[in-house]
Amino acid sequence: MLFDSHCHLDFPAFNEDRDDLLQQCFAGGIGHICIPATEQKHWNRLENLLGSHSSGVNIWGAMGLHPYFLASHKDEYLEELDNRLDNKPDNIVAVGEAGLDLHIDNPNLPRQQELLAAQILIAAHHNLPLILHVRKAHDQTASLLRRLKFQEGGIVHAWSGSDQQAEAFARLGFKLGIGGSLTYERAKRLRRQVTELPLDYFVLETDAPDIPLAGLQGQRNSPLTVQEVFSVMASLRNIGPEELKQSLFKNTLDALHIANP
Repeated sequence: MLFDSHCHLDFPAFNEDRDDLLQQCFAGGIGHICIPATEQKHWNRLENLLGSHSSGVNIWGAMGLHPYFLASHKDEYLEELDNRLDNKPDNIVAVGEAGLDLHIDNPNLPRQQELLAAQILIAAHHNLPLILHVRKAHDQTASLLRRLKFQEGGIVHAWSGSDQQAEAFARLGFKLGIGGSLTYERAKRLRRQVTELPLDYFVLETDAPDIPLAGLQGQRNSPLTVQEVFSVMASLRNIGPEELKQSLFKNTLDALHIANP
């Protein structure tokens, strides 16, 4: 089965057809989806979706504070996160979506770094991997992980860094999330990296409802599009679909510390 390692299926964009979409996912060979929550106010709605859905799709989750919503994060949410993870459901498998984003307006990097450092330490305390959001700040993020001696690895979502940065995150135990950007012909560096870098660097994702496939700009993305991302990767690497499917599935289980799903 395919594993969409990053999908915001809890967002209101899916309220009208979430169950139908999950039925279509399972019929299309997508057996696992991980939902990373982005704000404290969304942690409860995430928990309501976790586990085995009636469609057969297994839904996993992560809890974190996303840098894009910096203004909504309060220091007490970090303590709440730590406490929630003490008694977390089994299907909460990571801390995230957390990270650094220098692409947003008024990024306030010191505050972003403060929140990320706290979440790194919380993840380490609970022996959980991280799901990272990183834009224009790969070196700073890797440096912070090294400084805090984080050992649990995880996934760098929506990978967009250099070859050297990819290798740095791989040494830190992280996989690189590959989604709809791979379907754009202009994404030459990403397509070359997916072709040339070791296969065990990568996991699949959609970031639905964001990052639509090439040709579908402006439309809501869906977890179903992980199938197309997979097909493009198979073509680029010139590898049989079953071998690629097994490798990517194992990579995702390893990244999220999931055993025998």
